[in-house]
Amino acid sequence: MISIKHAAFVFATSLFLSSCGENPDAAQLASKTRAGESTAQGFYNRGTAAEKAGKYGRAMKDFKTITSKYPLSPVAADAAYRRAKLLERDGEPLEAFEAYDAVLTKYPASDHYAESMMRQETIAHQAAQGHIKNSFVGFKSRISVTKTTEMLGKVRDNAPRAASAERAQFVIGEVRQSHGSGGNDIALAISAFRQLTRDYPDSKYAPEAQYRIATILLAQSNDGNQDAANLDRAKLAFDDVLIRYPSSKRAADAKLAISKLSSGDIQQSYDVAEFYRKKGQTSSALFYYGEAVRKSKPSPLRSRAQAWINKLSAP
Repeated sequence: MISIKHAAFVFATSLFLSSCGENPDAAQLASKTRAGESTAQGFYNRGTAAEKAGKYGRAMKDFKTITSKYPLSPVAADAAYRRAKLLERDGEPLEAFEAYDAVLTKYPASDHYAESMMRQETIAHQAAQGHIKNSFVGFKSRISVTKTTEMLGKVRDNAPRAASAERAQFVIGEVRQSHGSGGNDIALAISAFRQLTRDYPDSKYAPEAQYRIATILLAQSNDGNQDAANLDRAKLAFDDVLIRYPSSKRAADAKLAISKLSSGDIQQSYDVAEFYRKKGQTSSALFYYGEAVRKSKPSPLRSRAQAWINKLSAP
């Protein structure tokens, strides 16, 4: 691989020299270019030898020197990829993510493009799942929501037409939804899910994204904003699931939710709460338990609903 790039570099240089004629400045520039290419090759040879010998720190330094000082050399793309792999091997996934990103943005014609994209996607989703931690003075914590969504955004933007982009956009919404109890994160979750349904309407994630929008709006209506307008927005969002994705798995759930929202029956509110509780959708369950309590007089049903509210709301 390197020999082919080297041959191409030499050929391009020869063409450049032939076009220079008697221009001494151009000839000097070509000479410096050849010297830089030779120096980069020297760092590359030393770096690969260090890698084979298990001296990974030394290898990463040589590869970084190539990408920073000789980014246009024939060995630069390979050096960038090798450095990314070593960073990942050395337990530095966040640095590896950025190194893979450099391969994708600076060397799109590299033979390592597809592999770099796959590794970058894997690291971003590991961060979203909480498998990658920040270390500070012996303490470890999850990667911030902002950093995680930025990483997922790069995965999406580096291959906007690939299936990986759809998945990344959906997980951006999930991350925002799971980390936010209200305010900006929840608004950004809705925005992320809406972007998915807009940009990737035929995605397998789109029905779930639309359904998530509806359930988030329901949860918001239980957060001190229980008025007709909030409930209407939730109903419209559920309607969109039925209209846009009538054959999806979420269509039946949306139909049930619409039916229950349209009824003021206390038992139905309690039944819907039970439905969502058993599915693990706590916010929606709390909303409907609250409806049962709010609309009913003291009774065994109201007591059961209040007991579930207390249990699900406990820290």
